[in-house]
Amino acid sequence: MTIRPLLALFLAAALCAPARAARVVSLMPSYTEIVFALGAGGELVGVTNFCDWPSEAKKIERTGDYLRPSVEKIYSLKPGVVFAGDWASASSSKQLSAMGVKVVSVPQEKSVADIYSTIRLIAAELGRKAEGEKLVKRLKAELPPAPKGRPLRTYIEVDAGGWTSGGESFLSDAVRLAGGENVFGGERRGYFQASWEQTVLLKPEAAVLLGGSAAEFGSRPLAGGLPAVKNARLITGLNRDIFSRPGPRLFGEIRKLSALLHDKE
Repeated sequence: MTIRPLLALFLAAALCAPARAARVVSLMPSYTEIVFALGAGGELVGVTNFCDWPSEAKKIERTGDYLRPSVEKIYSLKPGVVFAGDWASASSSKQLSAMGVKVVSVPQEKSVADIYSTIRLIAAELGRKAEGEKLVKRLKAELPPAPKGRPLRTYIEVDAGGWTSGGESFLSDAVRLAGGENVFGGERRGYFQASWEQTVLLKPEAAVLLGGSAAEFGSRPLAGGLPAVKNARLITGLNRDIFSRPGPRLFGEIRKLSALLHDKE
């Protein structure tokens, strides 16, 4: 084979190969985790103050929090692409776009299936579609088998003061996949503050407490009459950071939650 055909083959392969962004900024901890899971952690040049996993992420330049990132800092990093939540940093995204920076706005995840979409979107932008599909396949395999019987009515306490999740939160779907049913699943919103009286009236059979303790929950007015307290299904063993982030590690926590919900059956 002569040099010219070899050169043609080389050029064809180069043109067919997906373009990969050399400098990436992630404005959500879950996006950072996804980038690393895709094998592209070395391309990250900027992350949020809350990006703490894997440990390598702590060494990357900080750009502020995801609600108010530093536009100046991000611009100074000369990124090839910025991944931003379309619900969290719309103003910053507009400013960056006006400055000529490519910003990919990622839709908010309202279900576990939406996490697959986020992975595929990020993977495509990084020229790693194959890695994205492998990751999605692996995460689907991590989900627990569908529990038998009726789902347990479950209260999700995201934070103190009655902060919980409605039906438009991936947390509600995560509980469903674990064999529970969010007592506030009928609320067509993501996160909101419910009164304790509302929670008591719904009589949850289990409570996922991401921030509080079982003892504190059980000491609340009328809590002793709740099925969740009577049957000791007050779940405090989940990792709050992992369970509250729509990233790859969530799937292992869903499996853990499934075991905790049904360990007394």
